[in-house]
Amino acid sequence: MKSKILAVSAISAGFVAIALTVGAYIDMADLFALVVASAFVILPLYYGSYKGCFLSFFAGGAIALVFALPRFNSVVFPSYFLFFGLYPVVSEYAKSKNVKKGVRYLIGATWCVLFFYGAYFYYTAVLNLSIGDFPEWLGWLSDNLLYFIAAFAVAFYFIFDRFIFVVRNLTDRYLGKIVKK
Repeated sequence: MKSKILAVSAISAGFVAIALTVGAYIDMADLFALVVASAFVILPLYYGSYKGCFLSFFAGGAIALVFALPRFNSVVFPSYFLFFGLYPVVSEYAKSKNVKKGVRYLIGATWCVLFFYGAYFYYTAVLNLSIGDFPEWLGWLSDNLLYFIAAFAVAFYFIFDRFIFVVRNLTDRYLGKIVKK
């Protein structure tokens, strides 16, 4: 691996670690931290290095895990390792291999729905966390919660996928002004 790619991967891993650690300790910032970390994971793609992306994915996650060990049961770490950190790299790799857009969307949306279901069941069944009682006017939501989670996951997927696309274009544009290829 070239030194430029290694340097960008190390910087990316550092930013990922900072974002995940902040998200683990500040409960209100966990989703924001996951989205920011997923944006930093794809920094090595400026050089076209998927190895650098995976290096920053694993190194940033491991560093954050060490710093946030007391907060291990936070929503941040399973979410990062199962979807938010991995999806942008896999999605960009599929685009580079000319996988059709419909197939990418179908696989990505299915992955996102399965992740949201897994997170819901993990936190309600394993950790015994409760979502809480809904007000009476939202009684229909408690009856149809699994359908709502699926619909929310699909909508979230398309927003997140577009966010990754925009971040990738902005990253390429601004890194092109700062760093020489």
